Amino acid sequence: MLVIKGRVFYRGRLEPLSIGIDEGRIVAVRKILRGDEEVDHGDALVLPGCIDMHVHLREPGLTEKEDFASGTRSAALGGVTTVFDMPNTRPPVSTRPDLEEKAARVRGRAAVDYGLYAAPRSGSAVPRLLGADAFKVYMAESTGSLQIGTEELEEVLAASAEADRLVVVHAEDAGKFTTPSTRGLEGHHMARPKESEVSALQLLSKVRGEARLHVAHVTCVEALDAIPEGATTEASPHHLLLDFRRDLKGFGKVNPPLRPPEDRDALWRAFVDGRIDVVASDHAPHTQEEKEGPFDEVPSGVPGVATAFPLLLRKVKAGALTLERLVRTMADRPAEILGLPKGLIEVGRDADLVVVDPRRTETVRAKRIRYKCGWTPFEGMDACFPQTVYLRGDAVVEHGETAAENLGRPITAAKR
Repeated sequence: MLVIKGRVFYRGRLEPLSIGIDEGRIVAVRKILRGDEEVDHGDALVLPGCIDMHVHLREPGLTEKEDFASGTRSAALGGVTTVFDMPNTRPPVSTRPDLEEKAARVRGRAAVDYGLYAAPRSGSAVPRLLGADAFKVYMAESTGSLQIGTEELEEVLAASAEADRLVVVHAEDAGKFTTPSTRGLEGHHMARPKESEVSALQLLSKVRGEARLHVAHVTCVEALDAIPEGATTEASPHHLLLDFRRDLKGFGKVNPPLRPPEDRDALWRAFVDGRIDVVASDHAPHTQEEKEGPFDEVPSGVPGVATAFPLLLRKVKAGALTLERLVRTMADRPAEILGLPKGLIEVGRDADLVVVDPRRTETVRAKRIRYKCGWTPFEGMDACFPQTVYLRGDAVVEHGETAAENLGRPITAAKR
């Protein structure tokens, strides 16, 4: 039995404890344990590994931006031990052969555990895509052009409810988009305004039926107020920490857009107050060359899988966020929504652990986090990166650097 010691976040509080691990699972959590191998992390925090419900690892077809090996390696460096990958690749994962081909292509190449989304374009496609862990629907155009109309949306939601599959929704109403005279990030905010999110969510409330819904990347409290009853919500670090006033140019272009500072502040308060279920990175890298082009031609999306947890832990250190809230939104709640035996340090759960000393602050640098795209919108910000990360008891990060690769396994999201 492997025994890991430290200041363990256990049942809502930090205390000096030992975690016993056997065959990848937690078998004991006690004050004192003896094992065949013991690792003492001293005063460092031992937290459950993070689960990122929303990443775009760009494979197949777009691997100049990112690939499964590079993206999951960066995830591990940022304390993320499970990722769920979106379907807007080339080709998109909208047919059974495409799903099977993608699953075969990425197997054995992931540094952390993973699940795969599919994007059914009609209700009749749902039964053929039940090998996916969850579904993604786009109510408006974004990267990959997978948007569907209202009739198809109703069909997909009804079929997904019958199949008991979670549906993650990109909620924007293209009917509310505008053509503003202002350019740049402020113009992008005006072109895809807050009203487009609210309108899409109001429509979703009318047509959802019994479908299990998760609303991705909410950007404002007005959207939170319009969430369909019983649906879960997600915010991304770029909407919590950045706004269109930052001089990011095309590197800050994302859908839905960065909002004004007052919206960012209000969203942060809602997050702190417990109104948001999940923080997910919406890691969506593009090459530097693409992002340096004319703003109107720049593709939308920013990388973030390696920085979400470290940036928010720095907020915990600063007293702006509780550790309980961070663990809840980045580990515990995603595990609940997806039905995974992860997300908590409890007997029977996977031994996915993050060891971090919040007294050690680093500056975010693109080189540090190993993105294939080579850049981050959070460059220069303070963060607390993990020293060690365990995946089912195996160290995949040690001393802040990759220690093992290709240990990630495909996992299956549970039904209701």
